[in-house]
This record gives sequence, structure tokens and C-alpha cells, in this order.
Amino acid sequence: MKIKNDISFILSKWVIGIYFLVAIFGSFLAGDVPIFCNINGKMTSPLISSFFTKSSFNTNYSEESCIMPFIPYSPLNIDKDHPVALSPFDDSKKGISKNKHWLGTDKLGRDVASGMIHGTATALKIGIISVFFAFIVGVSLGMMSAYYKDDGIRISAPLLIAIIVVIPPAIYYMIMEWVIFNPSVLYFLSACLVGTIIFGASISWINKSDYFKKHNVPIDMLLLKVIEIRKSFPGIFILLALVSLFAVPSIWNIVFIIALLGWTEFARFARAETLAVKEENYILSVKVLGFSDVRILVGHILPNILPTLIVMVCFSIGSAVLLESTLSFLGIGLPVEEVTWGKMMAEGRNMNAWWLVVFPGLAIFILILSLNRLATGYQKSKFARLL
Repeated sequence: MKIKNDISFILSKWVIGIYFLVAIFGSFLAGDVPIFCNINGKMTSPLISSFFTKSSFNTNYSEESCIMPFIPYSPLNIDKDHPVALSPFDDSKKGISKNKHWLGTDKLGRDVASGMIHGTATALKIGIISVFFAFIVGVSLGMMSAYYKDDGIRISAPLLIAIIVVIPPAIYYMIMEWVIFNPSVLYFLSACLVGTIIFGASISWINKSDYFKKHNVPIDMLLLKVIEIRKSFPGIFILLALVSLFAVPSIWNIVFIIALLGWTEFARFARAETLAVKEENYILSVKVLGFSDVRILVGHILPNILPTLIVMVCFSIGSAVLLESTLSFLGIGLPVEEVTWGKMMAEGRNMNAWWLVVFPGLAIFILILSLNRLATGYQKSKFARLL
């Protein structure tokens, strides 16, 4: 049966699409901020305004003049009338169906359904962003390693010394700035991009000089040794050690750690696929035509190895979501106010509240199962035309 007609593959795509929609529009589905309000004949949208300003919503507005989300509770709201764990079958608000806790509450009276919806955004944010960075770093190094091998890159000894002296301190100060001053993500990424461009241009200019003797850089051997060293240590031990380095818990700390642990897998697969493709006749032809190495790597090799890498991306996102849930379950790495599926399951572990374990666990199971089924489907379709 063709993959296009595979019901489980099609269903997995729809399920993942629903997860994305819930993550994007979570604030419209669950929250205590009105979507639209009619105040003295004037239409306003406090929810949309809250995306652009830090000002809090005026709670004096009556619900009769406002359109509230389907679940009118934020994941941190405590039901003062019922500050206990309510099961989904308890009548928390008799006669008012829109204020019912559809999936129950935790021991503090916080709505489980709202936590499930907002936890979806946290899980996908960490999974996708961490895999994105791991993909960029791992694929770039893996392709360069296979393409240049140990004799394709030649640099002078002074330039090599300059790289060794400049790069480690630069990385150290960037990490310390992130940890201590906690800048915005946009500012941090912009600074990294500008620094990389300036440093790369300087290296290119120095390397063109014929004054110093050039030596081969064994990039392939170095990459393989780094991968071997990474594989020799259990990932969970490295993760716990890295988490302890950050004084302030943050989602971006977890993203950085997962990307740091996961890039070696992308590098290994990218290297293997590039080695298989680089000796093809069309690659040799474009070399003869004088195409630049960057154009060959990005324009001719990358599109041919991308189907295999997409399979890796699907599996890696599932692994990142599971790793984030594990850390949340253990209560490390993430801020206290961050709502995650793992934290909800951890609360259900310490009390007789089956719904706190079943619903988040089911959400994790369905998401990872769908991602793995999607990866298997793309693996069967060699050219991944379904994208």
C-alpha cells in the first residue's frame, strides 16, 4: 500500500496539525483574559492587546459584556470555591457548563484542561527549537566533515592559534552573558550572528595570505572523535550536570542543553549521507564546472540527503518532548510557573488523582506515536514527496 493511502500516516499528520493549532491558539482556548469585550459600546480585545503589552487585564469587567475563552481559567488560576483535587466527574460548578472543570483540577484547584492546552505550547516550543539548533549545527559539521575529509581545509598555523585563542573565550562570555544578564533571545541571536560574520570574514581574509605555510585541518577525524566521546557518556548524566550550571531555570536553558546533546546524531547521519552522495556523477560534474563548495553543499548535496534528515527531525522532536517531560517530572530545569505535562504527572504521582497522570501521559504518548509514525512514513517514501 502506498504511503499516500496509509490511514495511520494521514491520521498522524492530522493529529500533529491539531497539536500545533492548540499550541498556537492556546490562549484563545483556555485563559482568564477575555477575547473580546463590549465596554460602553466600544469593542476591545484584551487578549490580543496582552500579546503586545505587559499591562494586566481589568478584572472589573463583567463576563456578560465579554467573550471568554472556551475554558475560562488560566493554568495558574486557583478555584477558591474548590481548592481541592476534583475528578472530571465531579460537579465543580453545577448548572454552569462553561465554568466546569472538564478534566478536573489538581490539589490546589488549578484546571487540568487549561494546563494541558498551555503545556502543549511548552512541549512543542522546546522540542522544535532545540531540534532546529541541533539540525543546523550537526548537519553543517557533518556535511563539511564528509566533503572536505582530513585534507580539504588548509589554514596557517597563526590562524589556527588565533581560532583556538578567540573562540573558547567568546563562547564562554556569550554563555555567561546569557546566564547572568539574561538578555532577550532576539538580542542574543543577533549578537551571535554579527560576531560570526565578522569573525568569519576575518578568517577568510587572513587565510588568503600566502605569507604563512598552510597545514591540513583533520576536520573529519576531529568530528568522529567528538562523536565517540559524546557517545561514551550517558546522556542523562550530561544533562543533569549541565542543568546544574544554570542558576536561573529557563526554557532556553533546556533548549540549549537538548541541542547540545542532540547535534551529534545529525552530524553522524549527515556525514554518512554526504559520503554516499559526493561521489555521484552529477556532483563530480558541477565540480568540473567550477561551482563553489558552498553552492555544491547547499544546492546539490543537501537536497538529496534532506529526506533522511527529515526522518531524523521527526524522531528527534519526539525524543526532545519526552526528555522535557522527564525533566519536568523530576522538577528540574524549568521555572516553577511554567506549565508542563511532566509537572502535572508529578503532582498526580503523590496523590490519588488518576486524571493528573492519565491525561498528560496520553497527550505525550499520542504526540510521540504520531511523530514516530510520520518519520516511518517518510522513511518509506525515499524522496519524501508528501512534504
